[in-house]
Amino acid sequence: DLNEAGDHWEALLVEAESTTYTVDMGDIHAVANSDGKLIELTLQPNVVTDYSHGELAERMNVAFAALRDEVREDYRIRYSGGLQ
Repeated sequence: DLNEAGDHWEALLVEAESTTYTVDMGDIHAVANSDGKLIELTLQPNVVTDYSHGELAERMNVAFAALRDEVREDYRIRYSGGLQ
């Protein structure tokens, strides 16, 4: 039983390590891993000319909020619960 439990947890860890969440807003593309670490952020060149500093910060916050929403939904589907 302990070996089965260990194998189960090991499989869950491997799955978590390979899970990523992506948001593509056209001019901003962001990818985070299951630990919440931002692993990729791509900004189109026009964002530095089309947006003011505040507008860019707001747009990036929208992207990060979308990532959080994606994680919450995935967590709800996988584990039938909410994040704390």
